Amino acid sequence: MKTKIISAISFVIIAFTAPAYAQQLVKQQVPENTDSSINVQVWSGRGTAIDFSDANEQITQIFLADPSRFTYATDTPLSSGQATTVFLRRIKPLKFPNLTTANVTNLFVKTKTSAGNSRLYTFNIQPGENEPGYSALNMALINASQQNNRTLEVGDGRKATLGDIERGLIASIRLGYAPASDPVVSKVREFVALARNISNKSLVEIAQNSNLSLRVLTELGLLGIEDSLKIQVLPR
Repeated sequence: MKTKIISAISFVIIAFTAPAYAQQLVKQQVPENTDSSINVQVWSGRGTAIDFSDANEQITQIFLADPSRFTYATDTPLSSGQATTVFLRRIKPLKFPNLTTANVTNLFVKTKTSAGNSRLYTFNIQPGENEPGYSALNMALINASQQNNRTLEVGDGRKATLGDIERGLIASIRLGYAPASDPVVSKVREFVALARNISNKSLVEIAQNSNLSLRVLTELGLLGIEDSLKIQVLPR
């Protein structure tokens, strides 16, 4: 049985946003040939689902690196071979003997395709901030031409996704590079919202229509990529 790492496959994450408990369809594309993990936020008192139904894949194995702050369940037992959805929840921090913790932990989900091949998805699981942005990520395949329009070149052959840009914005505020009240921060947030809801335009086109500097987005994308590579271990 052949195993593929999902970071080398193009796909869309369709996230159902939930402002004021309403649901809105949002698309975020992940580029092929990248080692970037998929970012998933989980808010207090709410669950986040990762669904593989549209990709026609069944979940065969799940591994959560740091279970001290998050738990998971599936729609049906993994042993049935029919599970297609993972449900994540935040819990009050627990202490496990000899287990280290991280600000952003990773989740590995192994699936089986309709052709019988295995794929491995990697996710960065982190606490949600402010109001809930979505309640589910719906995994669905896309073609390469669609994917190429949804990334930005950031140098050294690297491409930043919309998720990288958003993560970079969060990191820039956390590190004190820009205050949350900065007008540019608001403009980038508007850009992210537009890009999620407009699937027929490239990130460059959306930035130009929003009068937002590509240099700003490139720097944020690069910061987001670098931030995702950091291993942040907390002392017990």
